[in-house]
Parts: sequence; structure tokens; C-alpha cells
Amino acid sequence: MRVLIAIPTFENITPDTFKSVYDMDKGGHECLFEFVRGYDCAAARNKIAEKALELGADFLMMVDGDVTVPKDALLNLLSHDADCVSGYYLRRGKDNEPSGRTCAYKLLDDAGKPHFNYTVESAYMKDELAEIRCRGEHFVEIHGCGMGCILVRTSVFNRVKYPWFKWVNYENGPRNVLTEDLYFCEELRKAGIPRYVDTRVACGHLFRRIEEAI
Repeated sequence: MRVLIAIPTFENITPDTFKSVYDMDKGGHECLFEFVRGYDCAAARNKIAEKALELGADFLMMVDGDVTVPKDALLNLLSHDADCVSGYYLRRGKDNEPSGRTCAYKLLDDAGKPHFNYTVESAYMKDELAEIRCRGEHFVEIHGCGMGCILVRTSVFNRVKYPWFKWVNYENGPRNVLTEDLYFCEELRKAGIPRYVDTRVACGHLFRRIEEAI
């Protein structure tokens, strides 16, 4: 199996992230490494997907430059033979502090209807993934997710149209946006491609406080 492991970054990859990727168990698979720097996140992810297709990779694993992955992350994600499966981690909250919300969003709301508004607080799975993990379950279908640690079958990029990642601003307010990762999830949903999270792949998120120079 050929896997491209790639990191989109505005600046640099944190040492903790690089070390965790380097230490991952590759299980004998042919793993290639790439990073794209100096683009906005959507453009960087599109370039990474293009590179995966160019290299003839079977799978693309993307890891954000401030996320740390467990040693068995790749093998656990590959074990499902799924088109799109994510690890899970806490999202950033106000002032870059941990928010207590995971990167995954519910497949259905409390009324049993699909979630299409990712800004709704109830869409976050919060503690549910931790509870699911405690029950010994680990493969959960979700509506959408962040791309901090995700494995995508490369053929998926031939099934949805380019650009695969796009930041969308809606006209009815500055807070009504669809980030590039959730845009990709929506495109997968439209194409009938399910999205999953593996709760065994519990990643770290390096919450760095950015201080202004005096």
C-alpha cells in the first residue's frame, strides 16, 4: 500500500508533530512524506491532494502542523478500508484554549435529522466520543470533521469535483462560513461517501498562545 503523509502549514511544523509522524508504525506500507507551506489552508490541502494523485498513492493521510498522532494512528485508520476516516482531538476555543469540543460532528440531530449547520452548538459530539470509546466501540459514522488527522482514499478525489477544499462565506453574516474541511465533508456527503471517526486514534492538539510583540 502506498500512503502519502502530508502536512499543510502556514509557517513551520511543530517538533512534536514531526516526531509523532516520524514515530508512527508504518506497518511495512510504502509511506511518502510531503508538506506544503505558504498557502491558505484550502489551497494547501488541494495541492496535497493533487500530489497524492500524481504519486499514485492509494491513501492520503493529512496531519495538521500542530497535531500529534499516536504511534498506531496510521494502522488503525487503514484497518477499516474506508474512504474517509478521521482521528479525533479537541478543537481550539477562545484564545486558543482547549474548548472541550471534539473535531467530529453528529451524523443526526436529536430529532433524527441530518445536521447541515455546523455552527449549531448541539452539532458537536462533545463527550459522546469519549463515552463511545469507553464502551469499547471505535468506528463511528459522523456528519463531518476537521482535517487535523484524517485518512482519505485517493480515488475519492476522482469522485468529487475540484476544488476539493474551499472556504465558503455566506451572505447572511460574517459568522456563517463553511471552512475548507467541512466543505470537503459536504462534497463527500453529496457524492454518497460516508465519513467516520476512529476513537482509538486520540490525537494531541498543541494549544499555543500567540502573544503580540511589544
